[in-house]
This record gives sequence, C-alpha cells and structure tokens, in this order.
Amino acid sequence: MPQLTTTPGRDHAAVQTRLAVTFRLLLLLRGLLLAMAVVLLSTKGPDPGLGIPLAVFALETALACAAWRSVLPVVQRMPLLCCADALMVFAVLAEGGVFGPFFLFSVMTAAIAGVLYRWGPVLLVCVAQICLCYVAMTTGTPVERHAPGLLVALPVFYPLAACAGVMLRALFDQYAESEEARRSAETAAATAEERTRLAREMHDSLAKTLQGITMSVATLPIWIRKCPERAEQDARDILSALEVAAREARGLIADLRDEAYVMALPTAVRRVAAEWGRNRGVNVHVEVSGRFAMDVPVAVRYELVSVLKEALTNVERHADAGRVEIRLIWSVHAVMLTVRDDGAGFVPPVRGRFDLLARDGHYGLVGMAERARRVGGRLALRSAPGGGTTLTITVPHVRDRVEGTPEHAGFAS
Repeated sequence: MPQLTTTPGRDHAAVQTRLAVTFRLLLLLRGLLLAMAVVLLSTKGPDPGLGIPLAVFALETALACAAWRSVLPVVQRMPLLCCADALMVFAVLAEGGVFGPFFLFSVMTAAIAGVLYRWGPVLLVCVAQICLCYVAMTTGTPVERHAPGLLVALPVFYPLAACAGVMLRALFDQYAESEEARRSAETAAATAEERTRLAREMHDSLAKTLQGITMSVATLPIWIRKCPERAEQDARDILSALEVAAREARGLIADLRDEAYVMALPTAVRRVAAEWGRNRGVNVHVEVSGRFAMDVPVAVRYELVSVLKEALTNVERHADAGRVEIRLIWSVHAVMLTVRDDGAGFVPPVRGRFDLLARDGHYGLVGMAERARRVGGRLALRSAPGGGTTLTITVPHVRDRVEGTPEHAGFAS
C-alpha cells in the first residue's frame, strides 16, 4: 500500500517557514523600537551627527523586511552578516549614546542570531556586540563613563536576548518533532484503515468473483456431458468473469502503487484529473480555492482522492461527457470536492438513498457514500437525464465534527 510517510524536505520547509515568520517579526519589532527611539529623541531637538547612522540602519531594516525571502537564506549561511549588523548598531550607539533610547533595538540583533544559528555563531555575535557596546560607552559623556553598575548590566542584555532566541528556536524544533510524531501516528492509523479497506474490497469484489468462477468451473464437466450448449455458455461466462477478476486485481494493485495518495491534496487532485483527462481525451478543468495551510489528515486525503477516481470512472463508463469540472475548496469549516460533468445524467435516488442503486448493480455511488461517512463527511448528488451530474463530498474539519456539521454548498446541475 502507499507509504504515507513524511519526508525530510517537508519538515525542513515547515521549520524554514516558522523561522521566516519569526525573522520578519523580530525585524518589525526592531523597526518599531527604532521609530520609538527617534520619536523620543526628537523631543530634545535634531542631532545632525546621528541622522546618517539612523538613516542607514532604518534602510537596512526596511530592505531586510521587504526582501526577507532573499535575505534570510544568506544571513543563515553567513553569521558574519549579523556581526556587520552589530557594527551598524554600534554606529548609532556611538552617536546616540548607549544609555539612551537606542539601546533597546540593538538587542534585536542578538535575538535574531539566537533564532537563526547554533551556539557557536551566537556566541560570536554576542561577543562582538558586547565589545562594541563597551567601545560605544567610552565615546559617551563623563556621566556615562562613571556608571559602574550599568557598565556590567547593559551588555548582559545581549546574551540574554540571544538565549531567548535560542529557546524560541528550541520551541520550534520541539513543535516540529511533535508534528512529526502526530503525522506518524496519523499515518499508522491510515495504514491500518487502508489494510481494512483492501481486505473489505477484496472480499466484496475479487473474492466473490473468484468464488463464482470456482462454482461455475465445478459444474462445467457436468454440463459438458449433459448439455454442451449450456457448457459452452458457462465457458463464456467464466471467461468474462476472469476478465472482471483481472480488472479488479489490477485496480487494487494500482491503488497500492499510486503516488497521488502521498501528495498534498491540491497536487493529488490536479494530477489525477490531468492523467484521466489526457488518457480519456476529455476536457478537464480543475479549480482550487482557499488556503490549504493546514495539513489535511491522511485518511481524509485518501478518501477524497479515491472518491475523485471513482467519480471519474463513472463519468467514463456512463456519462459520455465532453467536459468535466472539478473544484476543491478549503473553507473555514470544511474541505469540499465537487465533480461536475455535462454528460447524459440520470434520475438520482430519492432523498439521497444511494443504497437503492445497489439493487441495479450500481455500486460506485454506494462506495463513494461509504467513503464520505468513513471520514465524517457526506456525499451529495444532483443529476437529471440529459442535464449532466454533479457530485459533491463535504468533509468537516475535526473541530467541526464536535461543534456541529457545516452547511453544505454545492453546484447546481
């Protein structure tokens, strides 16, 4: 069966995303502290000597915020850039004073280093900032030079801020580990569910077909002796049943090897639709709306992809459609998959009684309804002779299965 496992690349991307968010937040916080310091300084009158370092530092912060996608990987690879940033902070502190309003935003450099680096580069940045801080103190007023308590207390803020950054990074790593453990447990549950599903499908389809073949083969010698015409007809039926069994076996094997089940849900839907449309020569339009920021549970993803495959199989066998529209929607309450075709259509069962279709041998919709119920969702069907068919499966998010069932939205045929 498909190995529904996470990949190191995916975990790395998740960690990078969290680091990027924190990096931008720290830069914005530094910019806010810088703006507050400028406002406080403006009450004392303009300082021409401080204008240039402040402008350069503000420009650096603004550019880093605006181009964070390009800046962050470079800064991660080159810790010396944080030391260069500390040098720019020193230029501001040397002009504005260490004991003034500009000291607070200078500790943001140490915090950023703590988030981005391991202990070695972090200590390098902290030592550089402490040394530059003492140098900036020597350029201050005599009052500043004779404040022994502050001489010790202020530089301590740099390693403290760096430790806060390291702890924040450790929390990110712990969160990533817990997410990996959650996904592993989810994968194990989905694997067990998949084994159950395969056993059920083999029993309901392949096993019954083989059992019928066995019974027909057992009676074939009798009919050969008593009624050759009946024996010939039974032989044809056995051949047809063998073809059905082979097709069912190939379908089960295809499910085992299909990589669509381990992809992100939007990617899987697009891939299945593109392959089906290309192989069948049918125009397929796929639309994905909503932000799929949260992980779709493995079991939900599996059932949605399976419903999509079964729906497209029904279109191929019965609809004679020229165009198929597929919509995947992520809303606040639920994820919804809709498949609509412009084919022949049919008279749908009354009040959504899909079980009534089983009497006529139409098990596809029955199986899709069972898949929807298996993940706490529901299946809706709209169709009319000559008016095409619209099939919608709605699966509420986990919290909604406890708080209530979301309203169903679908497309009119």
